[in-house]
Amino acid sequence: MLLQRVIFPHRKPTTVDFEREHSLAQAIVDTVREPLLVLDQSLRVVAASRSFYLTFRVNRQETQGRLLYALGNGQWDIPKLRATLEAIVFSRTTIEGFEVDQFFPSIGRRVMMLNARAVYRPNGGIQQILLAIEDVTERVGLEREHAVAHQRIAMLMQELTHRVKNSLQSIAAMVMIEARSQSNSEGKAALGRVSHRIAALGQLYSKLSYSDTVDAVDAATYLEDLCRDLVASVQNVGTPSIVLKTDIARELLPIGQAIPMGLIVNELVTNALEHAFPGETKGTIAVTLKRVAGELHLTVTDDGQGVDTRRANSGLGGRLVKGFAQQLDAHLERESGNQGTTIRLILLREERLQARACGMGR
Repeated sequence: MLLQRVIFPHRKPTTVDFEREHSLAQAIVDTVREPLLVLDQSLRVVAASRSFYLTFRVNRQETQGRLLYALGNGQWDIPKLRATLEAIVFSRTTIEGFEVDQFFPSIGRRVMMLNARAVYRPNGGIQQILLAIEDVTERVGLEREHAVAHQRIAMLMQELTHRVKNSLQSIAAMVMIEARSQSNSEGKAALGRVSHRIAALGQLYSKLSYSDTVDAVDAATYLEDLCRDLVASVQNVGTPSIVLKTDIARELLPIGQAIPMGLIVNELVTNALEHAFPGETKGTIAVTLKRVAGELHLTVTDDGQGVDTRRANSGLGGRLVKGFAQQLDAHLERESGNQGTTIRLILLREERLQARACGMGR
């Protein structure tokens, strides 16, 4: 074992043996590329590697035989490091990745990563402690610069998201004002639908502007608020006729999925609000999002009058839903009758998408 005494059989070690042992140990220590110190149990330097002297620009007289905490101008006199090294002596622990950020007299400010472990005698007692030192100043500096740059980019993205949200909300409001000024009922309804579509995007960016990320959004908060806003926009104050029920899983949706999914929900819920419950008919609209066998299922159900010509796929809303489903590589199912209408969007798993691309899927 490194630095253990070489015991020659049948005779006691001589001064020559100790000198040979020390020379061999020093030669081994000097082969280590990183700075290395050999300490005794009192944390006094027994030996130092050549790389230690080169790195810290010190000599043997300034180092060997001195306590670790007395080296240089006391930059190694760190209470936490002292306690950790003493723990090695008394409880046989090790040091892994202990960071020291200090000013060194000859080389300036450096960040060092320390690893230490004990070397034991055959009888189990500690003979020396090996303290390996790695200069990670450049790496830590790059990591810190990267972290700062990432933080700045995140802040800029949050600001951009906030501005997009405000712009979309302003556009939606202007379109709604224009809709109210229309005397033609069809034009007024068309502009209202456009306003809702813009508002759906604004709702998404509103969630992003208050989240910790700008590339994903929680489906539960986004879709639930979107649905409630849509229902509230058509309710008579104090006399709600349509009940909204939601059961939306807390799925983190990438923006590429969240945008078309939000627009699909907007179209389906708006369609049900406009056509499923004629007059003052009361009814229920249910929106669910959950995983089934690994696939994400989005379902919009109403208990209204069922499909009529105004709710056919040939309408703009139906074509939009179909287009957004294709954008998501999703499968679209529709069921309708006198008990209401159910439309289900199934986001296929990756393997099923590959199978479908090869002509084996549905």
